[in-house]
Amino acid sequence: MVVTSVEKLEPLSLRLEWMNDLAQAVAFLESLNLAHGDIRPENILLDRNRLKLSDFDCTAKIGTNYEACMAPYGRILNDKESDQGECGTFGFLGPRTEHFALGSVYYLINYGFEVYGDRCVTDDPYDHGPKVVDLLQNMEFPKLDSNPLIDNIIDKCWHNKYSRILELASHAKKLLRENTNSENSDLMDHTGLEEDFLSKKEFCQRLEKGGLLGVLSSGEPEDIGFTCDWYRHSTVSKVE
Repeated sequence: MVVTSVEKLEPLSLRLEWMNDLAQAVAFLESLNLAHGDIRPENILLDRNRLKLSDFDCTAKIGTNYEACMAPYGRILNDKESDQGECGTFGFLGPRTEHFALGSVYYLINYGFEVYGDRCVTDDPYDHGPKVVDLLQNMEFPKLDSNPLIDNIIDKCWHNKYSRILELASHAKKLLRENTNSENSDLMDHTGLEEDFLSKKEFCQRLEKGGLLGVLSSGEPEDIGFTCDWYRHSTVSKVE
């Protein structure tokens, strides 16, 4: 079995910032009764060391059938999860699906490779992908042995232990504040975050009424003044 190890990760403070960025973005969608539906690295942008969620063509109301995202950012339901949808499908969009995707993205950020991406779990490499799908369906995850506070968040995301995305967002913000030793130690609670999201919602509604969506959909990002650069973490070594 080939095992891939990462020689260097981004600084802890930056990784926590990224985790918080994504949690806040998805929690804001939740405040609109929406789920992104396709949270994966290809739909996350790096902007001056901050992460921004993009590609909302799979975004739908919470409770809609979940069809877009594949392993390891989506997970097929097993026969013990009938309340979440039909066995063998991805189930219904909501906190469970969004949390799971975020947990797998957090794993990538903090371990340097995707879930089971550091090893071949089958003798035949072509069977690796289907095997990972089976492992995730059966709730079998890689061992978490890095930062215990971050591992706790990943584990809770994978096992659907947050009741709402707002709860995850509060947890991520708290961990970031504690790590950065902010002088303002008063953490924003659920109520504070909800009020913040409400003001952002009203702001977005004003922009929409002003025609922003029409401008943004009028051409490619470069055509309307945006620049895009790709970021890849590639410093890995292989150990037999």
